[in-house]
Amino acid sequence: MQPASLSVLTPTPVYPAHAGSKNYSLNAVQQLSHYYTVDSYCLATQPEAVDWGPLPQWCRDLRAFTPTKPARKGIDPPAVHLEFSQPMCDYLQQRWMRNLPDLLQLEGTTMAQYAPFARRLGLKAIICTIHQVGFVAQWRRLQREHHWKLRARRLAGLLSLWLYEQRALRQCDLLVTLSTTDQQTLNRWQPKLNVVTVPAGVDLSQWPLCRQSQAPQQVLFVGNYFHPPNVEGALWLAREVWPLVQAQLPEARLMLAGRSPTPEIQQLASATIQVPGTIDDLQAVYRQSQVVAAPIFWGSGVRIKILEGLATGLPLVTTTLAAEGLPLKHEEHALFAETPQTFAAALVRILNSPRLAEQLGEAGRQLIAQQYDWQAIGRQLAQHYQKLR
Repeated sequence: MQPASLSVLTPTPVYPAHAGSKNYSLNAVQQLSHYYTVDSYCLATQPEAVDWGPLPQWCRDLRAFTPTKPARKGIDPPAVHLEFSQPMCDYLQQRWMRNLPDLLQLEGTTMAQYAPFARRLGLKAIICTIHQVGFVAQWRRLQREHHWKLRARRLAGLLSLWLYEQRALRQCDLLVTLSTTDQQTLNRWQPKLNVVTVPAGVDLSQWPLCRQSQAPQQVLFVGNYFHPPNVEGALWLAREVWPLVQAQLPEARLMLAGRSPTPEIQQLASATIQVPGTIDDLQAVYRQSQVVAAPIFWGSGVRIKILEGLATGLPLVTTTLAAEGLPLKHEEHALFAETPQTFAAALVRILNSPRLAEQLGEAGRQLIAQQYDWQAIGRQLAQHYQKLR
C-alpha cells in the first residue's frame, strides 16, 4: 500500500534555512517524508536559480514559481498579494486534476489564500501552519509606535490582517500553531476552528554544545534583519543596554550576527560592537561567545533562534515576549529582563559567574532534548494529519 500524498506550499524557498519559518518548514518536510509522499512548491523571483539542497531526497516533485499580481486585489494585506502566483495555480490545477493529493499543507497565514482554490479542485484536507498570528503581531507593533501617522498606518495594517485571517483561516481543516498562546488567541476569536499546537524543534545532531570555557566575554545577538522585530531588538541592545554593560565590563564585546544587516545595524559597528554581516556558520560565532541575548518586543509565534541558542548550551538573557510559547523559567533556563537596566545587569551577572552560566546552559540544553526533538515533533504532526483522512 502506497503512503498518502502531501503537497506543501511555501512563500519562499525553504533552503537555505536562514529564517525561523524556513527552518521550521524544511524540518517539517523532512520529518513528514517518513510518513507521506511529499511534493513541495514555493515562490521565487528566479525559479531557475533555486537551490533545493537536501529536498530532492525527501520530495517527489519540486517546483518554484514566480509571484504575479492577482487580477483583483481587494482589501487583503500587501503580503497576500505578493504571495499570489498564477503560474503555480495553473500548474497545480493541471497536476491535481490528474492526481489529487490527500493533504495540502500551507506554510503561513498569507498562504491560506490558496485554500479556496484547493477546495474547488476537490481537496478535503487542508492544513495551515501558523508561524505567527499576523494581526497579533501588528497589534503589538502598533502599541510601540508613538507618531500618529505611523500609528494610523499600523492600525490600517492590523485591520486588514484581522479581516483577512478571520476569513482565510476558516477555509482550512486544521491549523497548526507553534505555541499554545497563538492557539488560545485563534480559539478566542473563532471557537469553531480546529487548532492544535505542535512546537518547532531542533535537530540536536546538528547543534553540538558550543560552550567554551576559554571564550572571550562576548554577548551574541542573532537575527535575520529582514524581520523588523530583530532590527528593533538589536538597536535597543546596542544603544540602550550595551553602554550600561560597558560601564561595568570594559573588556566585553557585543556581536550582532545575522543575515542582511540594515544600514542602521551596520552603523553600530565600533571597537566593542561587531557587525560581521551574513554568516553561514552560526555555530562558529556561538563558540566565540559566552551568553546569548534575545530582546524581542513584538511579533507572534515561537522564535527558532531561542531554541537554537538553548541547544548550544549557552546561557540566555531574553524578554518575556521573545520567549512566548516556551516553558522557560526565570533563573532556571534563562534570565528574563525587560528594561535596559535589568537586561544589562543580567548580562553582567552571567559574564561574571561561570557557574551560573553553566547551570543555565545545561538546563536549556536539557529542555530542548526533552521537549523539542524534531523526530518526536514529526510524529505529532503525522498523528494530527492522520485524523483528517
